[in-house]
Amino acid sequence: MIKKSAKLKKQNIYYKCDLIFIFFLFILLIPAESSFGDPQEQTGRTSNIEIEAIKKRVQLSEAELVWLKNNQEVITRVGNWPPFMMTDNGVSGIAIDYLDIISKAYGIKFKYITQKDISWSDALKDIKERKGVDMVPAIQPTADRKKNMNFTVPYQTLPWVIVTRSDADFVGGLADLDAKRVCVQERFILQKQIEKNYPSFNLKIIKTPTPTLDSLKEVATGESYATINALPVVACFIRHYGLSNLKIAAPAKFNDLELTMGIRSDWPELASIISKTVQAMSHKDVAAIQNTWLSVQYEQGFNPNKVKRWALLGTALFALIIILFTIMNRTLKRQVAQRTRDLEAELEERKRIQKSLKDSEERYDMALRAVSDGLWDWDLKTNKTYFNPRYFEMLGYDSYELPHTYETWSRLVHPEDRGRAEKLLRDYVKNFSENDRENLFSLEFRMRTKDGKWKWILSRGKVAVTAKDGSPIRLIGTHVDITEQKKTAQIMVQTEKMMSVGGLAAGMAHEINNPLAGILGAVQNIKNRIYTDIEKNTSAAKECGTDLEHIREYFAHRGITSMLESIQTAGVRASTIVQNMLQFSRKSNKNVEFHNLAVLLDKTVELAASDYSLKNDYDFRKVIIKREYEPEISKVCCLGNEIQQVFLNILKNGAEAMAEKNYTSISPMFVFRVKNGDREIIVEIEDNGPGMDDKVRKRVFDPFYTTKDVGKGTGLGLSVSYFIITDQHNGVMEVESTLGMNTRFIIRLPVADSCETTGES
Repeated sequence: MIKKSAKLKKQNIYYKCDLIFIFFLFILLIPAESSFGDPQEQTGRTSNIEIEAIKKRVQLSEAELVWLKNNQEVITRVGNWPPFMMTDNGVSGIAIDYLDIISKAYGIKFKYITQKDISWSDALKDIKERKGVDMVPAIQPTADRKKNMNFTVPYQTLPWVIVTRSDADFVGGLADLDAKRVCVQERFILQKQIEKNYPSFNLKIIKTPTPTLDSLKEVATGESYATINALPVVACFIRHYGLSNLKIAAPAKFNDLELTMGIRSDWPELASIISKTVQAMSHKDVAAIQNTWLSVQYEQGFNPNKVKRWALLGTALFALIIILFTIMNRTLKRQVAQRTRDLEAELEERKRIQKSLKDSEERYDMALRAVSDGLWDWDLKTNKTYFNPRYFEMLGYDSYELPHTYETWSRLVHPEDRGRAEKLLRDYVKNFSENDRENLFSLEFRMRTKDGKWKWILSRGKVAVTAKDGSPIRLIGTHVDITEQKKTAQIMVQTEKMMSVGGLAAGMAHEINNPLAGILGAVQNIKNRIYTDIEKNTSAAKECGTDLEHIREYFAHRGITSMLESIQTAGVRASTIVQNMLQFSRKSNKNVEFHNLAVLLDKTVELAASDYSLKNDYDFRKVIIKREYEPEISKVCCLGNEIQQVFLNILKNGAEAMAEKNYTSISPMFVFRVKNGDREIIVEIEDNGPGMDDKVRKRVFDPFYTTKDVGKGTGLGLSVSYFIITDQHNGVMEVESTLGMNTRFIIRLPVADSCETTGES
C-alpha cells in the first residue's frame, strides 16, 4: 500500500505536464498535406500521352493480333505496394498507368482484383495453373518463376536500401546487420538471397496481408532492428503513413530490382504486346508517368490560406491554455478516484489477458490442425513427451491410443531410418550451444501407420529451454506428412530419367539399325545361295568342283546351318528392341480421337485372351476379371492404339506374374477401375499376383530392367508404356505394390474440351 500511495503522489505531480503534452500532441497530429499524388486528383494522368503515336511505332505479329481478337479481358491481381500499385482509394500506380495505356491502345479490359480478394502466393499459384488470375503488374523475374510464367521487359529498375530507426547505430552496409533481427515479408524476392548469403541474420518473416507496411512498423516500434526494401517504396510508405522515426540507413548491395509484369505461361502474345508498347514509348511518355508518382511537390512563396490557418491555430492554442489552467484544479481532485478505478481496471485486464492466453492456445491448436502439422514436446531431463492429437491422427491412431513417450516414436519409425534419425537427434543435442538458439534441425523418415503402411514424415524442431549452463533440456518441433510430395518427386525424377534415356535411345537405335540391316540381309542372302535351288547357285557349285548337296551336308555337319538360324533369330530380336527404343524419341503420326477408356480396356482384354493363351503355359481366360467402372465416364482425347498397347503391356506382365504364384483359396484376378477425377480420368489395373518389393518397384519403368529369365523379355514394355502416357499424352503413370499380395498400376489422363490431330499434314 505504501508503494501504491507513493506512486499516486508522483502521478499527481506529473499530471499537469501530461495534460499539456496531450494538447501539443493533438496539435502535432493534425493531418499534414500529402506530397504524394492522390489517385482521385489525377484523373486522366495518361490523357496527355499520344496513344496513336505509340501504336504506330508498334508492329504486332499475326499471332498477337489473333490473341487480341480472342482475349478482351485480363484478370489482374493488384497489391498495395506504392508507388507501383495502390488499392486504398481505387486501383492506381505506375504499373496501372502502363496498363491504362495498353487498354486504350488495344481495347484490352484489365479486370483488377486486390489482396482482399486473393493473397500473393495464391495469385502466383493461379497463374501457374492458368485459372482465376492471369497476371500481376509488378514482379521480378526469377529462374523458378520463368518455368511457369511469361515476363515483359522491365519498366522500372529500383535500388535496394536498408531501413532502421532514426536513433539506431550507424549502418554502412549489410555486414553491420550481423546477428541483428532483420524483418522481411514472406516470399519476398530477397528472402532466399538473405537466407543463403547472410545466415547470421536473425531473420523474421512477416506473414500478414500488408507485409511492407508491417515490416516498417516492426522497425519503427523496435521489434526488429532493420528491414530491406526498394527505395521508392520505402520513401512512399514513410511519407504516407507518417513513420517519422525511420531513416534510410544505407544501400543494400543486392542486384537492383527489375520490375516487370508476370503473365500466365500460355499467353506469350500478351507479354510481347506489353513489351513492344513499353519499348515504343518515348522518354517524354515515361517521364509523364514517373513524375506523377515519384516526384515530391513543394510549395514556394507566400500562402495566405496557410497564414490564416496558423493564426487560427495560435488563437485556439492560447484559448485552450487558459481553459486548461481553469479546469486543472477540478481535474486533480478527481485524479485519485480515477487512479483507484484504474487499479480495478488493471485487475480486470489481467483476467482478460489470462482468458486471451487460453483462447490463443486453443487457436494455436486449431491452426496446427488446419495445416495438418503434428506437434511434439520432449523434456530431455525427465524423458516425458507430449504429442498433440494431430500427431497420431495423421498415422491413423486416436489421440491417446499410444503412450506419450520417446519409445513410441522410436518404435513407429521405419527400421531402416531409425538409426539415422536417432543419431541426428543425438548429434544436435550434443553439439548445441547458446549461439545456436535459433538453429533448427530437420530430418525425413518413414513412420508406420495403424493399417501397417508407411508414411514419409518431415520433422523439424529446436531447443526451446536451456539450463543455466546453456545445455538443452527441452526440444519442441512439428511433424508434417510429406508422403505425396515424395511420390511427386519420384515421378519427376523418373520422367527426367526417361527423357534423357529417350534421347540416348533414339541415337543408339538409328546407329544400330544400319549394321543390323546389313547382318540380317547378309544372313538371308547366304541362306538363299545355299538352300535355294536356282540355276545360278547350281552352276557356281559345279565351277568349284562340287554340288549344292555336298555343300549343304558340310554346313549341317559343321553346325553352320544352326549358326545361321541363331544369327537370324538374334537379329530379329535385336530389330524388335530397336523399334521399341525408337518409341522413346518420336511422336506417333496417327490422329488423336475421343475414346472411352473403359471401352478401350475391355477391347484390350479380348486381345489379351486370344493372344497369350496360346503362347504360354497358362490360360488368360481363366483369370477372373472384376470391373469397377463409374457410370458416365468422360471421354479422353488420345491415340487409341497406343493406350491399348499400354493396357496390353500391363495385362501381359500381370498375367505372367500371377502364373508364377501358387493360389490356394483364391484364384488369379484382375480388378479394373475407371473413374472421373478433377479434369482427368483415372484408370487402375490391379492384380493379386506376387507383388514386388520397393527396390523392384522403383526401377519398374527403367529401360531394359526386367526380373524375367534371359530371353523372356526385353525390359522395354513398361518403359515404352510410361513414355506413351507421360510424353505423348501429358498424363501420369504410377505403380503401387505390396510384396506377396498385389500390384496396382495407376494411369491419369487429362480431359480436354477439344481434340486436335497430330502427325504429318
